[in-house]
Amino acid sequence: MSSKKTELAGCLFVSVAAIIWGSNGVIVNSVPLNAYAIAFLRVLFASIVLTPLLILARRQEASRAARAWRSMLALGAFLSMGWAFLFQSMKLIAIADAVLLNYMAPVFVALLASLFLREGVEKTTIPALAMCMIGMLIISYDYGLQTVGLNMLGVLYGLLAGLAYAGFIILSKKTLADCSSLAVASYSYLASALFLSPSLSFFNPSLNLFSWMLLFILGFFNTAFAVTLYLKGLRLIKAQKAVVFTYMEPVSAAIFGFLALGQQLTLQTLIGGLMIVSAGYLVGSRWHRVRHHPPSALAYILLTSSGVSGLGCLSRFLS
Repeated sequence: MSSKKTELAGCLFVSVAAIIWGSNGVIVNSVPLNAYAIAFLRVLFASIVLTPLLILARRQEASRAARAWRSMLALGAFLSMGWAFLFQSMKLIAIADAVLLNYMAPVFVALLASLFLREGVEKTTIPALAMCMIGMLIISYDYGLQTVGLNMLGVLYGLLAGLAYAGFIILSKKTLADCSSLAVASYSYLASALFLSPSLSFFNPSLNLFSWMLLFILGFFNTAFAVTLYLKGLRLIKAQKAVVFTYMEPVSAAIFGFLALGQQLTLQTLIGGLMIVSAGYLVGSRWHRVRHHPPSALAYILLTSSGVSGLGCLSRFLS
């Protein structure tokens, strides 16, 4: 496979995984359990699916990856801390604020990738991240972003959640140099299940069949399949590029919320989503490297109009 096709495949894998993750909120809102118990069952079911597959089908990979047990434990710790900090942030500040702070992770990755992964910052990364952040700000503002009376401890937890997520991405990228995406996903979720196991003390086993089915879908499809797909994509492209495509998650979350929960899709949500999708196009395309294929007028119109709308929302947010 050529380098261009490989890069496009990596972008596609990460985008599809992020779109699948957008349905997590619908499932979580439909299962009558606390967030920690849902997170534990999510990684438990994912581990039950991935671990036998890894051992039976790829025994040599399993053995080789097991030698990197320190990295796997660290990945599990990053995942567990990320969820714990995010859930705690959501208890102290508005959910929209917590989500926005958590999505500072791509900014952290862009800053840290050059230090830990020796990745040079590409010319499109910074403007694409700026567009994603403004897009997220527009979407979060639409869902009740609050700036008055913010709990600073909640803000700190939100930033720590983003930092933990960034740590998971960077360490995953390094670990994938020696281990397969299946092995990294399997072992990291086993470790995460270990760290989240204390949540069993709050677990209520009296769930109906539909709730158990949703939890299995969350563990098998949204976690085991989607995370393996994401890690496969991360192996093919730079970490700083991958994190831009993860912003497809809040866009798909808004769509899933509309389809499954009847949550209204407003103009601000559409504008914010358009900015994020445009940023993905900016990073995924190669027009900025080829002189005889300049960006289309439509792309300029989309980026400019979205930017103006974003600045308008930003001014209202800061006022």
